[in-house]
Amino acid sequence: MWKHLFTYRTEIPEGLGWEHFGAAHLTYLIGFVLATIVMVIIYRRGTDSRRKVIRVAYAWIVVLLEVVKQIICLAMGVYEPGLLPFHLCGMSIIFIVVHVVWPNRTTAELLYSLSVPGAIAALLFSDWTMYPLANFFCQQSFFIHFFEFSFPILLLSTGELRPRFTQLWRCVVYLLVVVPPIYYFNHAFNTNFFFLNEAAPGSPLSFLQSSLGNPGYIFGFIALVAGVWVLMYLPWIFKTWREKRATAAAA
Repeated sequence: MWKHLFTYRTEIPEGLGWEHFGAAHLTYLIGFVLATIVMVIIYRRGTDSRRKVIRVAYAWIVVLLEVVKQIICLAMGVYEPGLLPFHLCGMSIIFIVVHVVWPNRTTAELLYSLSVPGAIAALLFSDWTMYPLANFFCQQSFFIHFFEFSFPILLLSTGELRPRFTQLWRCVVYLLVVVPPIYYFNHAFNTNFFFLNEAAPGSPLSFLQSSLGNPGYIFGFIALVAGVWVLMYLPWIFKTWREKRATAAAA
């Protein structure tokens, strides 16, 4: 069972992985939903000092999960350019740490608009299905995305994070800055950060790629992101509108 505990993906024999939305996958998804609900209850009931401890713990956990992975790959001699933290999950670690140390509007919006949908997509359409469950890299991938998803949810539950559509431009500017160099880095080093060069198998992006070709599917990718943002921000737009109406009525 533990024979491939630290075996990297390039050395994993075929047939040891798990299936999307199979029993094991669904168990993890349900468990993460329940764990998030429990953490929300604990966080909401906590004092300011306890909430700070939880936020700091989240930051340490995601950093340690990534650092340990990097060290193991270096020690085993399997390090490759694709292990650099240039995926959205790697950047979400930075968002969390910066927001814990210095809460600000930019990281707040990045956590909501990028980390939440990115982590959900990764958990639903995981690209680590080649690993057996009894494997460090499999478990690291599951849990780091869980923490990256649940951290913003905790802040949303207490109002510490309030998404605002008028602030979404911050995320657009961020993507305009980081995506072009990553796209060319992918071509230069045969990596696939942000899934810009190839769709993740079994994900909605694979349908876009088969329909629009490559790199044509990137335009579909952009439209998909825009659609997801509309769905994510509409409830907050309506909430702000209702609050303004209530304030106007009370004046």
